[in-house]
Amino acid sequence: MLVKGIKKGKIIELLEEVNLPDNQEILIEIKEVNDFWSAYQKFRAKIEREGITFDDNTFDNLRDKSPGREVDL
Repeated sequence: MLVKGIKKGKIIELLEEVNLPDNQEILIEIKEVNDFWSAYQKFRAKIEREGITFDDNTFDNLRDKSPGREVDL
């Protein structure tokens, strides 16, 4: 079972109902949810570590050059 929660002070508020018997022992694994900037920095570090490089030609011809559909205004 995977349940999300939010820490508020010393309390962890669960975002959904958990149906467990009383005195049931549970184990909680804390995974930090990163914001966009942290995820971007992690991505950049990974591509640098793996030696992946981008040059001016990497994204050439990536975009479709067709004129697209006709638009009636």
